[in-house]
Amino acid sequence: MAPARRASARARGRTVARLERAVAAAPVARSGRAEPLPLSEELPHAHIVCRVCGRIQGMELSELDRHVLTQIAAGRPDGWSVERIAFSLAGACQRCREGPSAP
Repeated sequence: MAPARRASARARGRTVARLERAVAAAPVARSGRAEPLPLSEELPHAHIVCRVCGRIQGMELSELDRHVLTQIAAGRPDGWSVERIAFSLAGACQRCREGPSAP
């Protein structure tokens, strides 16, 4: 994945607006009636998690990456809503790969 540039506030606003429209179309059944849940203000994001020590590091996403995650979320199963989009990778951090108990 190429290094991502930080999205401008305007681009983030457009992305949030697109996500809000996509999620608003997904009603949630509660007490016999459908109510849309509000979308988190948080943009789609990613983390990488060390499976050895549990360390977590955030990863930058490009607008295309965020778009792809939004498209995946749009394919949610019937009856489900999406309030937040987060993507995780698992692996081993450098410290754990090079340490005495390296996998």
